[in-house]
Amino acid sequence: MPLKIDFVQPESWAEKLGILPQDLLLTINEQPINDFLDLQFYAADQKLKLQLLRAGEILQLEFEQDWQTPLGIEPAPLKCRLCANNCVFCFVDQMRPDIRHSLYIKDDDYRLSFVFGNFITMTNLTESDFDKIIEQQLSPLYVSVQATNPLLRQKLLRHKHDFDLLEKLQKLSQAGIEFHTQIVVIPGWNDQAELQRSLRELSDPKLNVLSIGIVPIGLTKYRENLTPLRNVNAAEAKQVLDLAEAYPKALCSDEFFLLANREVPPEEYYGSFDQLENGIGMVRLFWENWQENRDEFIEYLQQKSEKFVLISGELSESIIRQLSQVINQILPDKTRVAVIKNNFLGPTVTVTGLLAARDILEQTSLGKDEIPILSRGMFNDDLLSIDNLSLSELSQEIGRAILLIDEEFANWQIKACAPLAH
Repeated sequence: MPLKIDFVQPESWAEKLGILPQDLLLTINEQPINDFLDLQFYAADQKLKLQLLRAGEILQLEFEQDWQTPLGIEPAPLKCRLCANNCVFCFVDQMRPDIRHSLYIKDDDYRLSFVFGNFITMTNLTESDFDKIIEQQLSPLYVSVQATNPLLRQKLLRHKHDFDLLEKLQKLSQAGIEFHTQIVVIPGWNDQAELQRSLRELSDPKLNVLSIGIVPIGLTKYRENLTPLRNVNAAEAKQVLDLAEAYPKALCSDEFFLLANREVPPEEYYGSFDQLENGIGMVRLFWENWQENRDEFIEYLQQKSEKFVLISGELSESIIRQLSQVINQILPDKTRVAVIKNNFLGPTVTVTGLLAARDILEQTSLGKDEIPILSRGMFNDDLLSIDNLSLSELSQEIGRAILLIDEEFANWQIKACAPLAH
């Protein structure tokens, strides 16, 4: 579909040429323009010939860029391509009905994979999509593999047509495209021998695989009428870690190390932390940033008359308690830890980032001089919790300010949304 123009920047080529919002950009230099990537790619030439549609009339515009004046075309928001699969382990399918709206969206868009690192299955790509990826060198892509065995992958994803992922990855690799890949381990399905096969085949030097992220399945209590599955246990976590050691590109998520009661690896293990959003390396980066910023943070707390309560999910309890102990050695009784059970999604969901505001409200008892410390990862970009409570609303409910710490411990800030209750 043609690209709809949402806004024209002042003092840009678009404004000079009389281009208007709501115009449809059909082509640039006779190349169809369907999205923001096409716009960026084909507008890189110096001489441009634009074809637009306005109120049923075709407009032809030509000009030569001076590389000082911006083109100035801002496209309408991208309509995300949705997932065409019906995965047995889909986290969206096991969500409750009162969460943030964005968490119900099953995106599977290669453009968002390239720009934001979203994982895609590739099963909804057409040949023209693959051609575009190659022509525009959309690399690296983030690919959700789950299994390289085609029959097992089809069983896991429940897609309706034959799809050989390795064949597609090899084709793209030959064209210079690189990948970060992901395997969600489901006990009894794609673990053990099947996991070893996937790791071996993804490690083939013919494939431009940069990393293989291994994460455990996440299950909520909302699985009525869904495929029976279970979580990874401690023994299985150890098996996965032992198996992955033989493959240098394999990176196991923090959950495996915490489940297996093993120390998370050093920074070198994670390289450039390319799968941080996948929960791979977050603990290590958090701890390294804590070590670097420790003195400054402790000085910050020392200047406050109040005490602080570190809110933690069950999985990260040991890490947060270590942090609290270090602080209290210097500032006695300055902090304590409150571990929150996830009643909102179920007891098997133990990560801090999926804690609901209402669970914090129900399970945290604060003294009159205590300020809660929350992870920034509990909130989206609009500072909404998973159960749709804003940070300011949570602060009002608690009756005091909140100290919000970046999930990587890179910065912190008191959000004075409500006065302290004395």
